[in-house]
Amino acid sequence: MSFKPIRYWSAFTLVLLLAGCGSDSTAPVDEGNPETPGTPGTPGTPAPDVFLAGARAAWTYVENNTNATTGLASATETFKFATTWDIASQINATYSAHELGIIDDANYDGRIKKILASLTTMPLFEGAAFNRFYDVATAKMVRRDYTPSNTGFGWSTTDIGRLLISLRVLAVNQPQYAAQATAIVNRLNYSKLISGGTLQGVDINASGQRIQYAETGLGYEQYAAGGFALWGKRASNSLNPTANARTTTVLGVTVWVDASGNARLLSEPYIMMGLETGFWASALRDQAQAVLKAQKARYDQQGIITIATEDAMPEEPYKFYYYSVYHSGKTFVVEGPPYGSVVSNPRWISSKATFAWHVLFPSDYTQKAFDAVQGAVMPGHGWGAGVYEGSLKPTGHASLNTAGILLEAVAYKKLGKSFLSEPIS
Repeated sequence: MSFKPIRYWSAFTLVLLLAGCGSDSTAPVDEGNPETPGTPGTPGTPAPDVFLAGARAAWTYVENNTNATTGLASATETFKFATTWDIASQINATYSAHELGIIDDANYDGRIKKILASLTTMPLFEGAAFNRFYDVATAKMVRRDYTPSNTGFGWSTTDIGRLLISLRVLAVNQPQYAAQATAIVNRLNYSKLISGGTLQGVDINASGQRIQYAETGLGYEQYAAGGFALWGKRASNSLNPTANARTTTVLGVTVWVDASGNARLLSEPYIMMGLETGFWASALRDQAQAVLKAQKARYDQQGIITIATEDAMPEEPYKFYYYSVYHSGKTFVVEGPPYGSVVSNPRWISSKATFAWHVLFPSDYTQKAFDAVQGAVMPGHGWGAGVYEGSLKPTGHASLNTAGILLEAVAYKKLGKSFLSEPIS
């Protein structure tokens, strides 16, 4: 059975609840001047103070929300569970904080060793792959309702692919962790995770039915498959950035979209790709620039600063929202995790995506967005998801993923390059 994944934030929202191209018309037209995205900074240049201050604030989240026993951080301040996606965000946040001099060698080593120790012993779903969620206090699997479980309820190869990238960063750039990172990678049964050249996910649904599906979706699929390929586990169809794609236009900008129309097109996978692995195919770099250009086109034509991605948010009913540049024939559409759950609000300028776009392709437009999100910082807590469009009032709601990607962006700014430069094919 095959269906499009939701990247399992649908389960996350359940706890927090205790959830042809058109023109967006949410604001009057304000004609602007098109501009071409810029180029990355010069390697080895120090992170300017405003970036470093932002990174220090982001690190506060990791410090405040890491369990002392397992070394794992919670996805949000009130949600004490984590996916492998979240664990990868924590590894990347910690790696970045060390690169930036926010934490010293001993602090860094202690944190990374605890995370790796947990990943070495965490039980696997069906003995094949990391479960969808773990309790950060115990590093044990949980059920769909977040109660302890010896069996779990499935895996996401998208989440696992992100973890494989973060483990590769450690193994390549810091060889002292290579053996343990490799041992963790070798725990997984790749014959079950890849089939017919495509990444495979498994879900035990609410009725107890086991469902296996092709975990596809333009952008996320290539990003995750890149993680597998870095360890010699190729999912050839999933790696191909245009195999299951077609072109459309968003406010006059040509972009690739999922051929079925089901996959959401947003900033997230492209900014992570740029920061972590680099754009290993020209089509991916072109698509990333087009996705950013489409967001700028909304500002040029309607006067709304737009940086659209996925984020944990305070608003009911879902508490987690996807803000897509394009999805199912609609442009700049906001949805909860379930497909078709379109809502009018919230609409926000994402903190993490703004930092990332501004270091990857700096321009006058990304500077404008960067200035706008500075109010999203939450002293003593980290960074909120962003600021609301129009009012620029902060959203609040700090999260691990926001902290991780924001720290990555500042480390990229300092290094002037992605964390990895290995070829992916």
